[in-house]
Amino acid sequence: MRQGDPGDRFYVIASGRVEVSIDGSVQATQGPGEHFGEIALLRDVPRTATVTARTDVELFALERDDFLAAVTGHAASAEAAEAVVGARLGMSPI
Repeated sequence: MRQGDPGDRFYVIASGRVEVSIDGSVQATQGPGEHFGEIALLRDVPRTATVTARTDVELFALERDDFLAAVTGHAASAEAAEAVVGARLGMSPI
């Protein structure tokens, strides 16, 4: 997944490790149970980071519409999702 690309899926890491970079600078590594891709879907913006596999990786993916229906269809999950986005973007939750 590349920074600036359109967002089409949300991913959960089943196994392996990925590296998250913004403007070419490594921001984090993630492993099993962690996730990425929510910002572009929730905010309807291009991908905000590049995610690169550092090992063999198995991912679970939700298409955009399925993800949005699951998250925004319930107030508590929508609030939790916005909190994650705010934390990743360095902002206070909305």
